[in-house]
Amino acid sequence: MKAKQIIFALLIASASPVVHCAERPPQGIYFFDIVLYRPLGLIATVAGTALFAATSPLTAFASISPPHDAFEIAAGMMVVAPAKFTFDRPLGVMHTDEDGEYRRH
Repeated sequence: MKAKQIIFALLIASASPVVHCAERPPQGIYFFDIVLYRPLGLIATVAGTALFAATSPLTAFASISPPHDAFEIAAGMMVVAPAKFTFDRPLGVMHTDEDGEYRRH
């Protein structure tokens, strides 16, 4: 009985580093994140903010009819989403969770 417990403990101990290594993103993703994705996200945030400001009169007309959420939808797509991708996202994380937040697992 004692031998089975020792073998089981050794199997668990030897398998855990493999699981943690598989969850870590590749090292090259950090370089591309800093050099490429963050600057592109900043450009998208600035361009989206300018586009949101330019189209806000049309968005006001769209907000007249129910459900009156055109500003929230437009701001979410053009300003908030690129800003979250650029400033709120952890380094190396490229995809959101089920609830739309960037988290490291």
